Amino acid sequence: MLKSIDALRRAVHGPLQDACGPEVRMLTAEVHGAEVRGLALCPGRVVRFVMDEQRAQLHTADLLRLTKATRTPAA
Repeated sequence: MLKSIDALRRAVHGPLQDACGPEVRMLTAEVHGAEVRGLALCPGRVVRFVMDEQRAQLHTADLLRLTKATRTPAA
């Protein structure tokens, strides 16, 4: 089990960068048994991640994604 904050950040940061790109910023990280769960900011989106500590598998899901406007002004 990961016990220190620095060890937790190091373990999650590499796989998170691989999944979301080099500009990702981790907001929160919590240990829940054998899983590490948290939120991260990527350019244009907020991502929820779950990492299995044993297999070092990272699963991500978009919570918020910014898109470009598709409407044209009326006037």
